[in-house]
Amino acid sequence: MNQITTHRATELTPERIDRGLEWLKHSLPSLRDCPETRKKVEAAVAALSEPAHPAKVMARVLALLNPYFDKDTPQAIREIEAEDWAAALGCQPYWAIEKAARWWKLDANPDLRKRPLEGDLVARVKREMDVVNAARFMLARGVASRSQAEKQPPEPEQERISGDRAAEIMAEVWSTVKKFGH
Repeated sequence: MNQITTHRATELTPERIDRGLEWLKHSLPSLRDCPETRKKVEAAVAALSEPAHPAKVMARVLALLNPYFDKDTPQAIREIEAEDWAAALGCQPYWAIEKAARWWKLDANPDLRKRPLEGDLVARVKREMDVVNAARFMLARGVASRSQAEKQPPEPEQERISGDRAAEIMAEVWSTVKKFGH
């Protein structure tokens, strides 16, 4: 493991992730008002979106599925299953996969006694990523700060037309429609 991977692994502890998600949730409303917040939100989204290594995903999935395994299932089949899970979970961050797997084992999960399928965990991972995805959406939509909005020139006012002119326009449109519609 290289130093960067090791450093990030120690940096993103479960407690830090929870604090980061909470901060992100509370920071989104101020995204418009503060360019510094925007930069911090961008950094948080990048850190919280880093995809998990497929081997780590497969190990986590195997640990989740272990109680559900038929003891006669060959190891090769389990490895193929884990690869399917890794493909389904794709580019998701490990912390979200971990939270989803732990949630699956909680009493709060109504399907606790059932063996999870890939889609079950994918759906829960998406839910764990809600705040990050909301932040990503707001950043992508270009939520501008108020200072940026103030620098832009005001929109020109639309010229209002009279009722008579509106009736003339409608008559022109209607006559065109009649020509094409016979």
